Amino acid sequence: MPICVSDYTWRQTLERVILTLNLHHTSPKKVDVVTTSSYLKVSFLPYMCEVFLCHMIKVDQSSACILKGCLELTLMKAVPQMWKEVGLKLTKKEMDHKRQEAIKDMEEEEKRKASKRKEECIKRERFAVSQQIEVDDQMRAERSRMVEKEKAEFFKAGSPQEGNKHLSGTPPTQNMATEQPGNHNKSEAGKLSPEEHNTECLKEDHDRQTLRGRASSTCSEEGTEATQEADYDGDGEDSIYYSSTENLHRADGSTQRDKVEAANRKQRKWSANRKAAAREKESKKRSIPAVPPVRCGGTINMTHTPRVFPSPARESTHPEEQQWLEAQSAASQGQQDAGSSSSHLNEEHFKKKAVTLFSSGDFQGCANACTEGLRLNPSSPAFYSNRAAAHLALRNLHHTVKDCSKALELLTPPTQDNTNSRLLCHIRRGTALVHLSLLSEGLADYQAALQLSPENKALRKDAERIQNMLMASTDSNEDSGCEAGGERGRSISNSP
Repeated sequence: MPICVSDYTWRQTLERVILTLNLHHTSPKKVDVVTTSSYLKVSFLPYMCEVFLCHMIKVDQSSACILKGCLELTLMKAVPQMWKEVGLKLTKKEMDHKRQEAIKDMEEEEKRKASKRKEECIKRERFAVSQQIEVDDQMRAERSRMVEKEKAEFFKAGSPQEGNKHLSGTPPTQNMATEQPGNHNKSEAGKLSPEEHNTECLKEDHDRQTLRGRASSTCSEEGTEATQEADYDGDGEDSIYYSSTENLHRADGSTQRDKVEAANRKQRKWSANRKAAAREKESKKRSIPAVPPVRCGGTINMTHTPRVFPSPARESTHPEEQQWLEAQSAASQGQQDAGSSSSHLNEEHFKKKAVTLFSSGDFQGCANACTEGLRLNPSSPAFYSNRAAAHLALRNLHHTVKDCSKALELLTPPTQDNTNSRLLCHIRRGTALVHLSLLSEGLADYQAALQLSPENKALRKDAERIQNMLMASTDSNEDSGCEAGGERGRSISNSP
């Protein structure tokens, strides 16, 4: 349970309140501040400070700092005005209500902050996506530009005759067909030998293969290619195909489809695992046997035949058992009677012996005889009273007070028969208390004895002397001897 403290000081301006709190040598790491618009709590174990603010504050603009063992809180006022007090004086119920309101305000503030963080995260993601789309568009435009550039370089790198042929629109096959007769005529005109004719044909085939290899070379580092194929369809033109940005879009689409399919496979696998776990859990629940309901309570009445012998009644001889039981009961009764009579005789013996020893002046022997009698009968007030008389004669005053108190306890309720015994106990205890300089307690016992025997003049005289001693506040024990205490306290009785 933290210790609530309120030893803070505060000052204010028109716009802010500055509150200073002593941290009582607490480590700054253990300081925790909770603030709402109308509630302030500072926890620095084992201490705590709560302030229920009189007016509203701006939590976002407030601040706190620790300087020289003190916490300084700067609270910005929601409305610029001067405050008469910084905290309200509330009842316990109102304080609990304010705490609940503060908790609700904190929860709403956390929800608002969480939603704000979520919106900011969504905005950042959307901005990142838009930036990525813009970068992708720029990369596509750059690739398109490079493709067009390499197309132009490719056409410039080709032979001028073939370039002119392609530009003029005349099919290559037809040009070759028109040139072949000229060559034939040229060979005929030059009268080439068959070996020279074959060499010329091989050279033309080699030039054609070289041009075709150039056409199939890579034109872009991004993977865009321009491919020229031979005329296999008989239309007299070589087929040239160029990959464009459509191929890039097609590749991006296939990558996106692969990602979606991978995500779907992962989702299906997770769903299958979850369903399998649910089925396994359900099977375990079914395999556990149901606990039967608790039976209703009830009462079973049983009657037992009283038996002394362990054998059943049908297997024993009843008359013989009764005869044995009667003999046992008679024997035990005789032993009890003998024991009671012997104990009674022993008590009387110790009483007589105690009186004889006291009369002969053997006070210690009298106390011992009373102690032995109490072992036989611990509830006998006569033994306590007589032993108190012996202790008083031996000046064992504390033992006298203790035995008299025990005897008076056993002599309750007071009756006419035990009046004399109670009178002796009060006199003996009062005498011992007076000798112990406890005059007020001793006077109380003498007054109780006077109520039991109002006609006793010596007892009244002793009570008056004790009262005068009490008034004079004399601590001397020499003059505290009492005639009644001397005569009545030195005698013991045989009465119980």
